[in-house]
Amino acid sequence: MSELSVRPVSALPTEPRAGMDPTLKGIGFYCLALILFVGMGTTAKWLSTIYPVEQVIWGRYFFHVLLIMMLFPTRILSLFRTKRLGLQITRSVVVFMATAFGFTSLSLMPMAQVSAIGYVAPLIVTGLSILILKEKVGPRRLAAVLVGFLGVFVILRPDQADFSWWSLLPLAMAACYATFMIMTRMIRGAAPQMNSLFYTAIVGAVVATIPLPFIWQTPEPWHWLAFAAMGLIGGTGHFLMIRAFEQAEASAIAPFVYTELIWAIAAGMLIFGDMPTPEMLIGAAVIMGSGAYVLYRERKVAGKAA
Repeated sequence: MSELSVRPVSALPTEPRAGMDPTLKGIGFYCLALILFVGMGTTAKWLSTIYPVEQVIWGRYFFHVLLIMMLFPTRILSLFRTKRLGLQITRSVVVFMATAFGFTSLSLMPMAQVSAIGYVAPLIVTGLSILILKEKVGPRRLAAVLVGFLGVFVILRPDQADFSWWSLLPLAMAACYATFMIMTRMIRGAAPQMNSLFYTAIVGAVVATIPLPFIWQTPEPWHWLAFAAMGLIGGTGHFLMIRAFEQAEASAIAPFVYTELIWAIAAGMLIFGDMPTPEMLIGAAVIMGSGAYVLYRERKVAGKAA
């Protein structure tokens, strides 16, 4: 699962507009954002074969901040406004950790494998919502969560002799994204979504700059274009994600997150020669099936409560 391809739970649809159906427009924005996130991950994976992964992470955030400053030059100060500064910064650090785990995973593992394991994030949210938000979750959803983690076991195969503990990095990425989602629920209403997005970018850029003097390798001139493209593509993906959830209900868009795996598999095969293994495909199917069932149960329970 690519960075922030999970739904922002605070997003609300706007009033319908004339022309294309808002739900279809929202789905289109969302699917395009997912394609861009795969493009960002592909660029990050390629750059990490040449430069330290810490420098790649820095480029992703630095050029994202630069994009925001170019698009909103007169609104920079207003983007700092938030009612819960401490939680906003903590949330941004958590998503930075998810990016760090994700990019490091991409430097070591096939893209499709990292993406597939990342889909357990919504399942982890279900468990965390019980512990942190004190939400009630029925036995069916809990069973689906356990089945989803069985899919992770199928992909990682920790019982095999060639298993590496580095293989757990995508799981750490998913755990950070799940924590990010829970904190997004907690911070709902504290600031406009664009402000929260700005905090994610600026905090990530500051943290990523800390190790830079110790690992910096001056990029080749045309490699700067790849660094810039990575940040600009990621930033554009985030904007499209916001637009998607302004147009349509989250429940209508969320199932399309799994289309990301198609593009991750294609990019891995065409660019890096990574062929998906049967274990990866089976495990991904189990994880996605579990996630789809949890979503179905959440919608059904919400329908009864309405």
